[in-house]
Amino acid sequence: MAVGAGAALGAVALLARYAPELDALLLTPPPPSGRSETRPAAPRPAEPAATASSTPALGTTAGMDEAAARDPGSPPDAAPVLRSVSPRASAGAPLFDPFAADPVARAACPADMTLVDGDFCPSLPYVCARSGDGAGHGCPEYARGARCGAAVDHRRFCIDRHEWPNRVGELPRVYVDWHEAKSLCASIGKRLCRRSEWMLACEGPKRLPYPWGFVRTPSPCNIDRAAIAFDIDAMVDEATREGEIARLWQADPIGSHPNCVSAYGAYDLSGNVDEWTDNLADDPGTSRPATLNGGYWGPVRNTCRLTTGGHGPTFKFYQVGFRCCAETVDGVRTPPPRPFIERDREKDGVYD
Repeated sequence: MAVGAGAALGAVALLARYAPELDALLLTPPPPSGRSETRPAAPRPAEPAATASSTPALGTTAGMDEAAARDPGSPPDAAPVLRSVSPRASAGAPLFDPFAADPVARAACPADMTLVDGDFCPSLPYVCARSGDGAGHGCPEYARGARCGAAVDHRRFCIDRHEWPNRVGELPRVYVDWHEAKSLCASIGKRLCRRSEWMLACEGPKRLPYPWGFVRTPSPCNIDRAAIAFDIDAMVDEATREGEIARLWQADPIGSHPNCVSAYGAYDLSGNVDEWTDNLADDPGTSRPATLNGGYWGPVRNTCRLTTGGHGPTFKFYQVGFRCCAETVDGVRTPPPRPFIERDREKDGVYD
C-alpha cells in the first residue's frame, strides 16, 4: 500500500508540475499541424526467438544489471518497468553520430558518453520574444542575446549520449524513481547528473533555450504530441499498470531523432521522457533533492532551464526516466563545481 499511496501522491504533484497546461492535458487537443513524424504505436513485447532472446520483455528484469544496493532510505519496491526493443528502430540503419569521432571526447569519455567542456551560467533569464497561444509552452520564440547574470563556473564531465538504457533502438526506461535512477547509474560506474550539468549539456556553449535554438517549432525533438488523460487508479494498481503505461506511451525509440542533439552531442534532452537530475549534489542544503528536467513528449514546456522540483525522490510515473553522468578519464584536472543554489526562484515546485 505504501507504493500505491506514493504513486497517488505523486500524481497529485504531477498536476501542479504541468499547471497551467492541465486543461490541455485533459482535453486531449489535436496533434500540432505540420508534424512529419507518425505517432508510434503502443510498445509491444519483443517478438519470440531472436528479439526476445536478447531483450527483456515488458515488466521483467532479465538481462539488466540491477544488483547495486539502493541508496540509504530508499523504500523497497517492485522492479521498475523494462521495455523491449522496438522492431521498427532495430531494423533500421545504425544512428550516425558526428560527435563519436571527436578524438578529445573519445579520450575523455567512454564510448557511450559524450564530453561536456564549457562554462555553466548560474543565472540566465529566458525572455519570450513573442507571445503565443500554443498549449503547453506559451512562448513560440525566445529572445536572443541573453546575458549571464553571475560568474560562470567551468565544468568538464561526461554525459550519456541517450536516455537510459543508452542503447540505440531500445525504448527509454520509465516508471523509475530518483533512488532507482541513482542506483542504476552507480551499478555501471556512473552517477546521476547534477541539475547544473544537465542544463549545461542541453544549452551548449551558446546557452540556447532549446538544444536546437530559440524557436519552438518546427522541432527536431519528440515534443508537443497530443496528451492522453491518465487513469491514476490503473497506474497505481500493479495488475493494470503496464497496460496503462502502454496506452499512454508516445516516447520514441532511442536514436529516432538524430537531429535532436545538443552542441555537446547529447540526444533527446528536450522531450521524449522527463529525466531525473541530482539537485542535492548542486545544493546540499536543499529540501528538494530530486529534480526533473527536459519535459516529455506532451504539450509541455521543454526548455533547458525549466526544472521540476515538486516531486519527492520516491515519485515515479509513466513518462519519467533518466540518464547518467561521469567524471572524465583522460586525467585533465578540472576544479570541482561550485554549489548551484536557486531556491529563491522556485515557484510551485518549478524553477523557470
